[in-house]
Amino acid sequence: MLNLPAPLDPLRRKVSAVWAYAQGMLPGETRSTPVLIFAQGRSGSTVLESLLASTGHFASRGELLGEGHEQVRRPHAFLRGHARRTGRRHFLAHVKVYQLNRDRIAAGAAPIDPRRFLQRLHGEGWRIIHLTREDRVRHVLSNLVAEARKEYHKLDDRPETTAVRVERAALEAGIAERLAFAEEERAALEGIPHTRVAYEDDLEPASAHQATVDRVLDFLGLPHRPVSTPLRKINARPLRDIIANYDELADWLEGAGPGQRGAATGAG
Repeated sequence: MLNLPAPLDPLRRKVSAVWAYAQGMLPGETRSTPVLIFAQGRSGSTVLESLLASTGHFASRGELLGEGHEQVRRPHAFLRGHARRTGRRHFLAHVKVYQLNRDRIAAGAAPIDPRRFLQRLHGEGWRIIHLTREDRVRHVLSNLVAEARKEYHKLDDRPETTAVRVERAALEAGIAERLAFAEEERAALEGIPHTRVAYEDDLEPASAHQATVDRVLDFLGLPHRPVSTPLRKINARPLRDIIANYDELADWLEGAGPGQRGAATGAG
């Protein structure tokens, strides 16, 4: 692809789309197995992609339907075209359910039905990994802290000190939104073969990384290889240290607030 300066990013994206469409229209199939991580933001998709890429089996492409690509006319063809450039390595990318509908509508593009999108990919031999995150409180907080830090990923072991003030109504609304996205994912995946990875069990503890990737590689029919990632966990502190006004929410948080999983223990 062209190496264009930042002000020309819109042109870069347009060239990328045209190139991908052209590749997708060529006769024949991809020579490798394309793999899609289907997950919400802040659920560990970048960590999982990093771990899988570290095996050397994959050409990792990140969020191809993310910011700047909301108006891609045919997301399926766009991904297929990119998958054809990976050669013998297996194509790997991740897509969020709301990148197919909500974000496209906001950008003035026609929404894509997530179920039809996944069915079409599966029909062409794509393998799907469904990544979930069950602790909705920490899921919502993860995004708030990332915005406050102005960085979404951590590559060092320096202590984290960012704390955010959270209104209960906003937290409840965020949880409800995450639950709605999870239901959309469930409906879209129903009946479509896939493997599931749970953030809290399979990615949050570094000790689980190798076993998690080994299980995914078994699903894909690929040999096991050692894994690693430079990414570090941002929100490993107790909620009391992350929420600046924790005392105002303590009764709710500690009294089985909705969508929690170990929220008051500080795990995660």
